[in-house]
Amino acid sequence: MKKLLCLALFSVMSLITNAEVLFDGNTAGAWDSSKITAGEGFLTATAGYLPIRAKEFIQVPRGKKYTVSGEFRIVNPVKPVSVYFGVTPYTTDGKEIPFVSVFAVSRATATLAKEIKAGDKVMILKDAENWKFHHHCRFAMNAKADRSDLPNLDIAPNPIINEITVNDDNTVEIPFKKAFTKDYPAGTVVRQHMGGNSFIYAGNGNKSNEWMSFSKTFSSFYTGTAQIKVTFNVTGPKVQVELRNVKVTAE
Repeated sequence: MKKLLCLALFSVMSLITNAEVLFDGNTAGAWDSSKITAGEGFLTATAGYLPIRAKEFIQVPRGKKYTVSGEFRIVNPVKPVSVYFGVTPYTTDGKEIPFVSVFAVSRATATLAKEIKAGDKVMILKDAENWKFHHHCRFAMNAKADRSDLPNLDIAPNPIINEITVNDDNTVEIPFKKAFTKDYPAGTVVRQHMGGNSFIYAGNGNKSNEWMSFSKTFSSFYTGTAQIKVTFNVTGPKVQVELRNVKVTAE
């Protein structure tokens, strides 16, 4: 029995030893923020809705497992808030990959019935009359039917969902809150996507004045991810958060 226990402990220790540390977030200099300072065994941050990210990229080639872990404590919040912790994915050339760029509602595509000019705030689609437009829906431009365009970073502005109309000729007219910033010719392929999380979460919690531990192991990230940055934010403005033992390991 003792021999088996020793072997089990040896196996666990071997796994820990073999884990490569890719990121150590226990110094203020590891973070791309002037609102993080060193404390006694932890860091103190003034956080809010805008995510705080690590300063450097972490390369995440396929074939490994990545564990993202850390401890957070929300200090004396004025009202209940949550802290969210995880990673932001990026392409090889450092472009952020948001949730909306990879989450296609379906394989169905439509095409522009009329060209769009920069400054326009309306899009007219054909072959979209049977689509169900979700509350958080967005639209990927220059989409491909086989979804080989994912991650698609060519995302239209936020639509005004309750003002979408189907015209007599079955074209669908979609108004937008902001104007398009570039031109799209008639026939451009469009696919419905869904908006969502600000980044990929490894954990979240809302306990006040006590340490919360988060850890999650990933075998993959969003399609097209070549590198990541550790990220956290809080669902409130100017909240004091303490953090420690934040790291990313690979094996």
